[in-house]
Amino acid sequence: MQLGTLKKIGAGLTAFTLLGITLSVAVPQNLAEPSNAGNKFAPRTVAPEQAGGAVSEADTVRQSIKARVGTANALGAGVPGTATDDGRVYNVLSTVNIRSCPSTSCRILRVARPGADVLNDPSGGTQQGNGYTWVRVTYGYTSANVCASGRLQGWMIVNPLAPGTAHVVKSPVNLRRSPCSGQIIKTVPIGTKLNFAVDNNQWNNKWYKITVPGSTPGTLGYVDGWDYVDVY
Repeated sequence: MQLGTLKKIGAGLTAFTLLGITLSVAVPQNLAEPSNAGNKFAPRTVAPEQAGGAVSEADTVRQSIKARVGTANALGAGVPGTATDDGRVYNVLSTVNIRSCPSTSCRILRVARPGADVLNDPSGGTQQGNGYTWVRVTYGYTSANVCASGRLQGWMIVNPLAPGTAHVVKSPVNLRRSPCSGQIIKTVPIGTKLNFAVDNNQWNNKWYKITVPGSTPGTLGYVDGWDYVDVY
């Protein structure tokens, strides 16, 4: 004889029967990242016609020096290091052009403003042109999908680029064992600081490689950093 029945209560509850007793058990909400709710372009970047006036590489260098000194004074630390072809996620310190090739005569594809994050593509190496050192960066994707892999890339001078720490700034974000659809290790809230993996390959398309908070040292995970994280 059935001993008792508990009604299904609200959304997120699932009923099952065990030893004749119907139980209601809470199940997790859908933790999958919204497939097309992300960013196609890196936040704080704009099309050239929306930039509100041209900026020269010389202007970028002058403003980046001021920004580096200001950051160092505020933190009581040394001036942040200059970028190179190391596969890092970099924070932009001053407005800078992203061009189609490593030269000031090349077409401007996008303009990155202070606070933008760009992904260094180490396969481009470093290039010299017009007295500047250039690196290739990813500034966007062909789709807003979290699993997008079609990269939009260009070249920018290294002067305004600085490394930083990843901060979760949007929605609780999933830490996964592998990019895109890997098993969820944990979910972390807004405000969490995440440390990048200690190597020269900090990203896999939109997914950033980080050390899982509270885990055994060396345990790695991936977050959709492009859409949920800010680096500074």
